[in-house]
Amino acid sequence: MRNPKTCYVCKNNITAYIPHLGGLKNVSEFIRNVDIIGSDVDNFKCPACGNHDRVRHLFMYFDALNLWQKMSGKKILHIAPEDAISSKVIENHPSEYIRGDVEPRNDSTMIIDVSAIPYGDNHFDMIICNHVLEHVDDYLKAFVEIHRVLKPTGFAILQTPVSRLLKSHFEDAAINTNELRSYFYGATTHLRLFSEAHFLNELEEAGFALEVIPHSRLFTDSDAEVFGVNKKEDLIMVHKLCVKQ
Repeated sequence: MRNPKTCYVCKNNITAYIPHLGGLKNVSEFIRNVDIIGSDVDNFKCPACGNHDRVRHLFMYFDALNLWQKMSGKKILHIAPEDAISSKVIENHPSEYIRGDVEPRNDSTMIIDVSAIPYGDNHFDMIICNHVLEHVDDYLKAFVEIHRVLKPTGFAILQTPVSRLLKSHFEDAAINTNELRSYFYGATTHLRLFSEAHFLNELEEAGFALEVIPHSRLFTDSDAEVFGVNKKEDLIMVHKLCVKQ
């Protein structure tokens, strides 16, 4: 018998998750062939609380690694903040919690472009940037800014869809319509396809020490099925342990 589904965030038992735009059968052949590791489009949205798979997965990682507890008394920047994650951060009493987005959805979120963060050097202990960088024009400037505003012992969570097939990022100026971006990049608001190897190498070049934590180190295939997350998506954590030369 198949495992029942349970939303990791709201804990409700459900029959099935709601697919994103019809699920994998509607994903372009190109995206399927380049092996994009991102959202589980077949098990996307919880019908009870509305949280997406990438939020559920972050909750799982943060619980398993005790990252919530590390927020107490710390300064945290959260880019494109998800409501459920924000609520959990606040429960852990950070000394400062800044929520930023280029198009804020409410008054608790500031207008912040991750490639031009309006804070001084060495300010934040932790930065959460979950599935944002694929939407950013100058993502390399975002790397520089994240590195700059992190404290020397700070760390950031930088999840983004990546391809394990591509050796280099795929981006072309001619891919400039919603239809083309959806076909080649996987979504109308994505600006490129990241190569996983290229992406991780660029993070190191920006002065970060990598800590990539495989899903399989912490969870089982059954966990992925029950909680509706992509078992191929590892946690990309980076530490500011060196200064870019």
